[in-house]
Amino acid sequence: MLNYCFSNKPLAIFLLMSASISPTYAAEESRGGISNSVNKIITDSSADISLRNQFKNLNTSDYGERSVQTAWGQGVTLDFRSGYLADVIGFDTSYYQVFKLAASDEFAGRSILYNDNGKAKGFHKFGQLYAKLKFDGEDSYFRLYSGWQIINKWGALTNSSRAIPSTYQGWRMDSELGRVAFRGAWVDRYSDRGSPDQVHFQTADRKKNISYLATGELSYKQKDYSVLYFYGESHNYMQRHGVEVGWQPQSLAKNQGRVLTMLYMNHGLKDFKAMSSDYRPFNNDAWHAAFYLDWKQNKWKNKLGASWTKANSSDDHLGYFERHMAKNSRGRFNSMADAWGNDYVGNNEKSVAWTTEYKISPEVNIGLQSAIGWGMKYHSRSIERGETIFFSRWKPSWENNLSFQLSGGPSWNYQSKKNRPILTDDGRPKRAVNHSVEFQIDYAFNLF
Repeated sequence: MLNYCFSNKPLAIFLLMSASISPTYAAEESRGGISNSVNKIITDSSADISLRNQFKNLNTSDYGERSVQTAWGQGVTLDFRSGYLADVIGFDTSYYQVFKLAASDEFAGRSILYNDNGKAKGFHKFGQLYAKLKFDGEDSYFRLYSGWQIINKWGALTNSSRAIPSTYQGWRMDSELGRVAFRGAWVDRYSDRGSPDQVHFQTADRKKNISYLATGELSYKQKDYSVLYFYGESHNYMQRHGVEVGWQPQSLAKNQGRVLTMLYMNHGLKDFKAMSSDYRPFNNDAWHAAFYLDWKQNKWKNKLGASWTKANSSDDHLGYFERHMAKNSRGRFNSMADAWGNDYVGNNEKSVAWTTEYKISPEVNIGLQSAIGWGMKYHSRSIERGETIFFSRWKPSWENNLSFQLSGGPSWNYQSKKNRPILTDDGRPKRAVNHSVEFQIDYAFNLF
């Protein structure tokens, strides 16, 4: 544990800064009762345990040969959050453990269990360990976090979860003044949701490490609308710009209606352009434009979206919009083109997606999610794909912290290898017919 702390450079620097500030607060508190300040970091602390049992099965031929990938694991998360010393400084930590319950012989991770050279294993780690600092004003605040931490929809970065969540090492800040907010992050390492390893970011061909990812966002919110701009860069590899505009018209207030439009742009830098087209998803620039509308009506919950992508590639490859800023990272992407079965982000691809959910009872919801994509062409042959996923959720009334989810269904894609569709004898892109099944059980409770 001590080695973990001292090997974490951002966290170590932050703690040294905190130590240099503390004598000032100590002098003040000694006159007003230092025990109150020290007690707050303990009395305002809390701890929770979260349990997630997750099973995933995917039967796919996306990459030519049919593969059946199954993983079943039990995740355990212990979260601790301290109070603030002098109402300024504190720390949080999270311990994760995943137990292997079952896995197929053709194990490919499924991002639940650890893929150790093709062998499925359980694992454990301290996924979060960070110091936190805050300053609060009447209509403003400033927050700073340093160390290993979850970063979710923060500028160009986000995280993801299976049995446990993925985390980053670095700095993260959040500030607000009135209706204007600014966020930023600088990170240099990553720990995936299905691995105990702490790894560097890499180029898509895994031939070169990327020293850091940096991002910032500026947003403005009113009652009826919101505007957000973000910028991100993976060092010498890729730049990303994003604009998201939200509208919550008063005419749809009763139905909690909302429209979100977005435009994302990727620009390749030196190390990106140096890669072979087998790994480079586009030549120089790629664009993705999308919108969605969601609303509720009585027992119904609906979401409808559409998107368009431009991502030219060369050397007989089929380009696509890369959602992530680098290998071993996760990129912010709120478009419905990121669906359960496929990612509808191919060059010239248009997509429509919709989700309908119905509340059968106060405890049970059922739903259907579908998507179709069209407009891509390879060797002048059109490519279409789609999916239909059924899902259900049960949250029993006798235990609010317990929930069950079950989902599954077929999807249709095209087979590919190294950004090239695999062709039939008559030159058509080969179809891939896939199906998936997933269930998830969540339970959480507070320790103190």
